[in-house]
Parts: sequence; structure tokens; C-alpha cells
Amino acid sequence: LRRAEEQTQALMRAKESFFAVMSHEMRTPLTACIGMAEVLRDTTALDFRQKECVDAVLSNGDSMLSLINDVLDFSQLEADGLELEIAPFSFREVVEQAASVVQVKAEERDLQLVVRVRPNVPR
Repeated sequence: LRRAEEQTQALMRAKESFFAVMSHEMRTPLTACIGMAEVLRDTTALDFRQKECVDAVLSNGDSMLSLINDVLDFSQLEADGLELEIAPFSFREVVEQAASVVQVKAEERDLQLVVRVRPNVPR
């Protein structure tokens, strides 16, 4: 039983190390992509469609970065515990961001994505 516990602890340490290394390996190029897209947006005269594409890159990059951070938070929760923070957010903004993630795929398939949030939904 003691040996099994030691093996479990070693596996947990290996998993924590893996997440730490992978988060760095994923964040670094993703942050560079987001930064370059911001430079493109801010320093180039883009037409409407090009601006939409750059905005989609930025929005999806931010979503991916948030997802990576969430995975790491859950990993930390397993390892050390994590204090959750209750914070206000805009439901409409979250829905709009989620829709923007799938909008490009919908357009590729000649589909129209329509998102409606009822007026009585709290902000």
C-alpha cells in the first residue's frame, strides 16, 4: 500500500511538471501570434474582411490562452487547491465571443450563425 501511494505521488508530480512545461511551450508561441495579430491590426490599413479575420485570430487566440490557463488552474486545484473568485461578467459578451469562435467555420460551410439573447436576460 505504501509503495502504491509513493507511485501515485510520483505520478502526480510528473503530471504537474508536464503541465508546467506544456503550458510554457503552448503559451509562448500563442502569445507571439496574438502580439503579431495586434501589430497587424494596429499598424496596417485593413479592409473590412481583413479586419474581421484579424479580430477572429485575436478573439480565438485569447480564448485558447484562457483555455490553457483554465487547464492549469484545474491542475493546480488537484495539486494544491485553488480559491475560486466570484466575479461579475457580461453574459452577452461571453455569448458573442463563443459565437465568434464558430462563426468562421459556419461561413466555410455556407451557414449563417444567428445568435439572439433575449432582452430579459440579466446583463
